[in-house]
Amino acid sequence: MNTQQFKTAYTPAGENAYNNPYLNVLGMKVGVKIAHAQTYGQFSCVETHLAPRQMGPPPHVHYQLDEIMRVIEGTVSVLEGNKVVEIATGGYHFRPRGIVHTFWNAHDEPAAFIDMYPGTQDFAHYLEELSQLGTDLHNEGANPFAPESIARFKALDARYNHEVFYEQMPAHMAKYSSMQ
Repeated sequence: MNTQQFKTAYTPAGENAYNNPYLNVLGMKVGVKIAHAQTYGQFSCVETHLAPRQMGPPPHVHYQLDEIMRVIEGTVSVLEGNKVVEIATGGYHFRPRGIVHTFWNAHDEPAAFIDMYPGTQDFAHYLEELSQLGTDLHNEGANPFAPESIARFKALDARYNHEVFYEQMPAHMAKYSSMQ
């Protein structure tokens, strides 16, 4: 019998894990609600806010990470492969590893959701690193779409065993136009 004593984790409403500030991840407001380290490396979750008509990340695929989304405000559009699914307030959406996907808010009202990451990959930390990389590029005056910037993004993506299809973003934005 395992006699190791685990500790609970609590994040009050309106706060983030360890009282950290919200992140700016590709223009989205993201708060880490339960950090991977708080769950002995078994789970993390984030709360993401999308402004009206705001795009999410470029299409991407995780090779070792499953995601569970619960929409807490508005409606979030999710691309899963070639199919778009609308997830309304209160709805859940499971995205297993290996499925190319992205998300956005196609509506005139704000949207927000909780993304839950079961398992041993610390994806909330990836989002923290991605936010910092975006800040660094901004502070350096670098063009985030320049090849050397994309190379930095791809190096980060590779460390977390997923692939982001940056080149698909312009076509994605054109297809689902009226986004910011």
